[in-house]
Amino acid sequence: MNAEESGQFVWNMATYDLDEAVNISSEELPPEVDEFAVAGLTKAAATRIRPPRVAESPVQFECEYMTTLRLPGNGAMGAVDVVFGKVIAVHIADWALTPEGRIDILKVRPPARLGYHDCTSIEHMFTMATAMKTGAGSAGLEGSPEKAMAALGTG
Repeated sequence: MNAEESGQFVWNMATYDLDEAVNISSEELPPEVDEFAVAGLTKAAATRIRPPRVAESPVQFECEYMTTLRLPGNGAMGAVDVVFGKVIAVHIADWALTPEGRIDILKVRPPARLGYHDCTSIEHMFTMATAMKTGAGSAGLEGSPEKAMAALGTG
């Protein structure tokens, strides 16, 4: 609701170390309640938008709101809103980067919900190239916009 009304929001990467705060922040609270205070998180000023960032999160995207996809459920508790935005600023803590400049997922340990009340976090990863051996799609998946544009003949 806040993203829709203000036209701006920050996506803060959840981490294993922040799992309790992430869980607390999922509670439906009235708009006048400060989720940062309830979850025990620290506000950090954004650089290009008004809403604050979560200082404890190692990766934050400042976004301009685009649209909301509302997925109906079997009642009020089953409904899900997916908010989309255009990223206009990115903040990544130095400790969360590999020497190659990629996010070190094994250090950050993002959590994932498995179902029921079960969750996990990433503690192991492996690389598996897609069957797409050439082209812009393959280049884009490795995180290189330059290679993707070159494969399209526009770079």
